[in-house]
This record gives sequence, structure tokens and C-alpha cells, in this order.
Amino acid sequence: MQQIIVLGAGYGGLMTALQLEEKVRNLKDVNIILVDRNDFHQYIHLSYEIVTGVKKADDFIVPISELLEKRKIQFLKATVEGIDLVHKTVRIGGGDLWYSKLVIALGSEPTFFNIKGAENAYCVCSVESAVRIRDKLKELGGPDQNVNVIVGGGGFTGVELAGEIADELKCCVTIIEGSNMLLPSWSIPEFSSKVAKVLEEMGAKIELNKRIAEIKPDAVVLNDGTQMDCSVFIWTGGVQASTVVSQSGLKTGKGNRAVINEFCEAADFPGVYVIGDCALVVDPETKEPLPQCIEIALQQADSVSKNLFADLTGGKREAFIPKFSGLILAVGERYGIGKVAGVKVEGKVALMVKKVVHLHYVYKIAGITEAIECV
Repeated sequence: MQQIIVLGAGYGGLMTALQLEEKVRNLKDVNIILVDRNDFHQYIHLSYEIVTGVKKADDFIVPISELLEKRKIQFLKATVEGIDLVHKTVRIGGGDLWYSKLVIALGSEPTFFNIKGAENAYCVCSVESAVRIRDKLKELGGPDQNVNVIVGGGGFTGVELAGEIADELKCCVTIIEGSNMLLPSWSIPEFSSKVAKVLEEMGAKIELNKRIAEIKPDAVVLNDGTQMDCSVFIWTGGVQASTVVSQSGLKTGKGNRAVINEFCEAADFPGVYVIGDCALVVDPETKEPLPQCIEIALQQADSVSKNLFADLTGGKREAFIPKFSGLILAVGERYGIGKVAGVKVEGKVALMVKKVVHLHYVYKIAGITEAIECV
């Protein structure tokens, strides 16, 4: 019996399990187990729309039971507590699971870089966390109640969140970013300046070259000693791979992400594949780490499912070559900007492309009916 365990039912983990099941369906003595602490899959990349009430939480979750219907995949709702790489077992709340092959796709978690008072921050790392922010903003009241939101981090998540809040709730929103421009990981000054202009036209404020030293219940303290009052502070300034990865003994690099070989296997541990936010994927040309994004996770899922099938059937594996075609950023409900396959898209067209990409993903995992319901 070959037992393949996939840890995490996010974008990469779920797609790996689904694609592998299609390939091994007619093989004997192959068991696939998908493990996640939630019994639903969530579209976290759109959760900023939950914060403002544009969408309901139910719009962004799909029960795992529906996705695995008629699939030969066993699902376990459990929290992964640890991995024993020597004895090839996974520790969960109900005991240990043994594996022949393992796929680690446990996603990421916020990292605060030792900022004091981190417990006072909200984060957008799940549908549930987005709901908590929504409920807090409702409790505080509308724009006439002088609600002041500070977003810590002017990267992709921070900009989308700030834009949505400024556009829909008309609150006072301030982005605090440590570098000299928004979206520093994009390294496209033209995009940064355009996004900044759109945000400012919405009424948002932008503080560049500022770092947060302390988070208080009703204020943040900057590295220069300045204190800024706020009703809600939302941290989007950094994530790291699940702590299970670093605690398991895997070799890790930037952001506690596991170092992988050309087949997406963990260094020194054949048969242990790492994908998505847990994996340190390097651009083959620049040799720099690629951003943690859905596109790369899905590409890895495709590659790993094929290589797992090769492992099981004695076939030849293929090296994973990431192809980062670009990202599209939504700034509120009326403006988007980005690059797809090297082509710049902007305005309503960008938002339309972003929507189509999402619908294509929904179609792949859940079918045409679910995709139509998302329109």
C-alpha cells in the first residue's frame, strides 16, 4: 500500500490532491489522504471584499465534501501538530499518520518581526479573520463616527485592503510602508505611483519610509517615536511559512520557507514535496525567491502531481520550472492594474481579467455550476 498524505487544503494542496487522484484512480493499493484544520476550502485572495461587506463569507468558502464528491480521496479534519521525517509520520490531534509520500502545503502565517504589541493587530489571513475585521468595523460605525484604520504594510495585500475600505466604507485609511514606495516587491515605480494616486483620490493617506515599533490597542508608535491614533490596526506587513515547516527539521531559507530541489522535494528528504507558501521557489533566471502567490502554487501542484504519479509507476520525473506571468491588483471596486504574460492591463479591464482568472480556478476545482454561481 502506498499512502500519500497532503497537508493543507489551500490552493496548492487541494489542486495536488485532485490532480493526483485523477492520475491514480485506476491504480491499486494507492491511498490519498487530504488533511486540513477546516472542512472547507477558502478563496483567501479575495477576502478583502468580506471586510467591507461587498461579499459574504459564504461566497468565499466551498465545503471540502462537495469538492471531493465521487473522488477517491480521504479527508481528515485535523490540525497538523508536527512531522517526524525520520519515521515518516505526521502528528495530528487524534494520533499519528504514516506516509509513503508527503506533500506539505500548510500555507503561511503572519510574522511581526518582533514588533511590540502584536497581539493588538488584526490580520487578513483567512476568511474568519476577514469576518472579525468586518465585525469590528461595523461595531465602530460608519465614516461619520471618525473611524480611523491603519494598515501596516503597503504590499499587495495591504494596498488591496486599504483600497477596498477607502472605496466602500469611506473611512479614514492610512497605509504605513517601510520602503520608499508602495508595492516594493513589484519593483515597478510606474505601478506604484499610479496606485498611490488612485488611493489618495479615494481619500487614503500614505506614509512611506516609516516602520512600526509598537502596536497599542488604539494607536501605533513609529520608529521615529511618532504616535498615530487608530480605531483598528491591520497588519499586512509580512508572512512566513507555517511554523510546522521550520519545526520539522527541514532546511529553510527566507521567510522560514523550505529549500526545495528541482522536483519540489525538500532538501535531503526524497518523497517529501513542499509547495505553495511553504516552499522557497527561486526564479531560474534571477536566482531570487519568487513571491508567494496562487499562480506558483498551482504550477507546483501540477508538477508535483505528475511527479508523484511517476514515483508510483516507475516513470521519469520532470523538473519544475516556475513561470511567473504576473499579478493583477484591485484597488477598490473600480480600478485595477497589473501585468499578465508581460502585457500591462489597467482599469476595468484589469478587474475583469482578475475575475476571469478566479472563475477559471473555481471551474477547475468545483465545476461549471460553482463557477456560474460566482459570477
